[in-house]
Amino acid sequence: MTSQYKKFTKLIAKWPIDNNKAERDLGKFIRDKVKAAFEGGNSKNLDSELCTRQLYSLNKIADNHYRNKYKRIHDSSATGLSSEECNLVLSSEVLQYLKEENKGFFKNIFKKD
Repeated sequence: MTSQYKKFTKLIAKWPIDNNKAERDLGKFIRDKVKAAFEGGNSKNLDSELCTRQLYSLNKIADNHYRNKYKRIHDSSATGLSSEECNLVLSSEVLQYLKEENKGFFKNIFKKD
């Protein structure tokens, strides 16, 4: 399992921690899961085949495999927003505001008159 651990550490090196994302940071989440899986002798109980599949999938994400495979042909998303506008809406500040104000995107849609 030490070879699996080395492969995961190489993967983690591709994923720097983004402090702007707070609890939404995928790199931090992966680091925590790898640490929990391999610390304290737990690595003997790991399924090698499962680790290999997960590592392969995460490497595809880290290398932007799907972004390169499926090129965007439109500047806007399904919502009609540009990629910059989508990034702004998904920023930590906006998400924190929605959490604090208990506002949801669909809150008023389901309100009965």
